[in-house]
Amino acid sequence: MGAVLDRHTAEQLVRDMFTVVTHGDPQLAVRCIHPEFVNEESVNEPPACSTPGPAGLAATGAWLRSTYSELDYEVRGIVYDGDHAMAQAVMSGRQTGPFVVFPHGARPVALPSTGRAFAVKHAHHMRFRDGLIVWHSAVRDDLGMMNQLGHLPPHPAGLARRARWNLTGAARRAIAAAQAHAAHGAATITETQAARADSGTT
Repeated sequence: MGAVLDRHTAEQLVRDMFTVVTHGDPQLAVRCIHPEFVNEESVNEPPACSTPGPAGLAATGAWLRSTYSELDYEVRGIVYDGDHAMAQAVMSGRQTGPFVVFPHGARPVALPSTGRAFAVKHAHHMRFRDGLIVWHSAVRDDLGMMNQLGHLPPHPAGLARRARWNLTGAARRAIAAAQAHAAHGAATITETQAARADSGTT
């Protein structure tokens, strides 16, 4: 596990993790995320998001940014205790792209953009190892987000729009695009790590 982090360092790692998601900084991802990092929330995300290490987090960020503009996590509090931390945050953004989820064991579901904004409360749990974040899970108000975006409760106009999406192949293209965005995000980490190795940077 290594030396216990001081509070300031631990809190900065948590904030850096959110920055990686919202801004896609691959060098920052490598500096704050452990090579064996596991994100428990990636089970319903594109396949690349389940990649261990910083590549998985970068993939998650790329996927989310392809859906939400103005993506932000307002950290309202961090509780730190030795090898783990809890962060209260408000996730906000505006859906300007398709929202595609990948339910475990089921077919992906694509929801067309509504252009609406949202802001919901989250609780994020992180664990540390070797001075980096090695594990993450979250409790999220996904129902509140879907309500604010206009996807729930189901309504005739929304259902008709989704049906047209499926018939025209737009949903299929959105699913493929979400997977490509996530894979590209993961690839930025591979490129960054290769460049660091070539330069001798640790």
